[in-house]
Amino acid sequence: MTPRRLVTAELLRVYRPAALFMLATMVLVVGIGMSVLSQAMDAKFSLWLTIAASATKFWLGVVGVLLSALHLRPFLGAGLTRRDIMAGSATLGLLTALGFAILVPVGHGVEHHLLSVGGYLSPQYPDFSPAVALREFGYVLAASLGFLVTGTAAGACFYRFAPWQGFLLLIPAAVPAVAAEAFFGIDSHGGFGPRLLPYLPAVLILLAVTVLGALFCRRVLADIPVRSSAA
Repeated sequence: MTPRRLVTAELLRVYRPAALFMLATMVLVVGIGMSVLSQAMDAKFSLWLTIAASATKFWLGVVGVLLSALHLRPFLGAGLTRRDIMAGSATLGLLTALGFAILVPVGHGVEHHLLSVGGYLSPQYPDFSPAVALREFGYVLAASLGFLVTGTAAGACFYRFAPWQGFLLLIPAAVPAVAAEAFFGIDSHGGFGPRLLPYLPAVLILLAVTVLGALFCRRVLADIPVRSSAA
């Protein structure tokens, strides 16, 4: 196994249980919540989109912070290079973001089907179709990557620099996450709605600032010093 794959495999081993627990919790909460709500009224919003679309991107943001704050020193101590650590971590982030981007529209489709079969679907509930699923996939993928990069950059900046410097560097680090929140949002019915710009330009801009954020992370992490255990 190559060093990069070793990093990815180790990170998957660490974070897979937490990701599966989060997924199981979301399914349980949404299942119970929609069952209760549908008994009282027709479903006017998607509880799945409201919960899953937010939980997945914030979870990846936290993972991004931990990549440099928690995992960098042990990997370097095991003889791995910074390049291999960054590449392996990026692979984990991309695989997880892709998984979430597939999971969210699939869950929406299942929720939509179950509510429609039960006769609990309101006209206000966010519609579902292959085209809608594709748009949701693009949004979740771009937003998840944006939050991952922001988290990684924030963690690296506070790890490397003095607190006041790290705080100032949060401004460029936060750009991908801020762009995700500015260009897209969940409306009152749980659906995704583009803000400021049409969908495609918003996604492309979000991906562009995410790439720039990833380059910023690479610059900060490329020669980052490793603190001793006593630091």
